[in-house]
Amino acid sequence: MKKCGPMKNIFRDNSDQDLIKAIGNRNHQAFERIVNRYKKPIYNFVYRYLQDHFSAEEVVQELFLRVYRAAPKYKAVNNTKASTWIFKIAFNLSMNELKRRKRHLRLMGDRVVEREMFAETKTPGAVEDKEITESIMSGVRLLPEKQRAALLLRVQQGFSYLEISEILNTTVSSVESLIYRARQRLKQYVNMEHKE
Repeated sequence: MKKCGPMKNIFRDNSDQDLIKAIGNRNHQAFERIVNRYKKPIYNFVYRYLQDHFSAEEVVQELFLRVYRAAPKYKAVNNTKASTWIFKIAFNLSMNELKRRKRHLRLMGDRVVEREMFAETKTPGAVEDKEITESIMSGVRLLPEKQRAALLLRVQQGFSYLEISEILNTTVSSVESLIYRARQRLKQYVNMEHKE
């Protein structure tokens, strides 16, 4: 009985690398720990990227299934963080979802998806703040896919340019360019919104 108490928190302070290694050995406590550590930040990234709660939930579920399946083969290449590996899977699954939507769009027309993507849940706050937030979120939705991903990974998740380059499978200079262009487009969009 004495062994049960400490076992509950055995993985609480472990690094992501240790947890992935333990998941590779099919340790369910380690898997539960990695899920608890990443489900919220992953969901926030995927939701902001796809702008759809249902799709974000599906992507997050699929992500953790993939992490569980791939953990035995996981190797930290060039000291890549486990978080970078996990977000790379999330990004790839999100890209697949966007491709699936585009195929669906051709069949169903633009209007249904447009309404879905631009639906926003109401949040309390000052009218001005709400308008600015809505302007920015509308602008983010309109950014090209890679610019949107790079900006969200930098601003929302706090990844370095190097980590973002690994997640997006591109160079650091490309990431710098993507983020710069995303910010410029957002500024233009928000300025246009407030002039009208």
